[in-house]
Amino acid sequence: MKDEYKTMKSLKIPGDWSDRGTVCCFKAASALFNLLPTTEAYKLGHQLARLWLTFDRGHRRIIEKNLDLALQIKPGSSQAEQLRAEITQHLGYNLCEFFLLQSPACRRLLKINLQITGLEHLLKAQNEGSGAIIVSAHLGNWELAGFLSTLMQKPIATVAKPVKGKPRLYQAIEKSRKEVGFTPVNKSGSAGTLVRNLKKGDIIALLVDQRVRRRLRIWSPFFGHQVPTIPSPAILARLSGSPIIPAFTTRIRPLHHQIVIEEPIFVPRSGDSREVVADYTQRINLLMEKHIRETPAQWFWPHDRWRRINSD
Repeated sequence: MKDEYKTMKSLKIPGDWSDRGTVCCFKAASALFNLLPTTEAYKLGHQLARLWLTFDRGHRRIIEKNLDLALQIKPGSSQAEQLRAEITQHLGYNLCEFFLLQSPACRRLLKINLQITGLEHLLKAQNEGSGAIIVSAHLGNWELAGFLSTLMQKPIATVAKPVKGKPRLYQAIEKSRKEVGFTPVNKSGSAGTLVRNLKKGDIIALLVDQRVRRRLRIWSPFFGHQVPTIPSPAILARLSGSPIIPAFTTRIRPLHHQIVIEEPIFVPRSGDSREVVADYTQRINLLMEKHIRETPAQWFWPHDRWRRINSD
């Protein structure tokens, strides 16, 4: 019996077949969510998120730890339970909309219902030919920022991290992002491409609220803690002369969202490089923190953002 168990355990699905199987599941889930009435699709997404966090104790603990560190909401308190329930709902809604975005009809509906404030800041940057660096966070349904490309009448470049060992799944997700309006740029060696795009007057979008690898990080305050932060927006702005334009998406209700575009931030190209980059990275962190505090349930709390804290 033990020999049989060892034999079964040693069997592995070949990478190609695993990738194909994942893509089939992705397509089947997309079809299911788009066949259901919208209300039922959102309910299904919510139930799947609840199921995930019920059994995934690790991510549930990360959420509790993050709420304590960032918002001083203690695990087990009524406030923590209420907020965790709201976080779970929005995670489920994001899952639902991820699959709904695979349908052209649903994409049109989400685009029609999208409210945008501050579009003039992006249009001004486009008219001046200066390019723009949109910075955002994993807040609301951040993928909907791709719809800004329609209003700008040009695609928005964004850095994409390949799905390890699953090229077909990555291609399917990349195709979906292109249909929303993003042009994915491979994460490996993307800096030079992004600077060239900006100098040509293009627009790029970066999500800069998550933990980064050691070689890319600087320490910057986020919710009162010094955490490893990616300084790319400030570096790219300094190299290209393009403004940083913060933009944040939040959900009003199912199928209805808003994007708030803040005034541009201009990074000086003179002065000590390290000091300037550190200063403007901190400004971006504080602005993200402000928007997350306004709708805390809609941020991606399962990410272990405070795994490393610099206490010096």
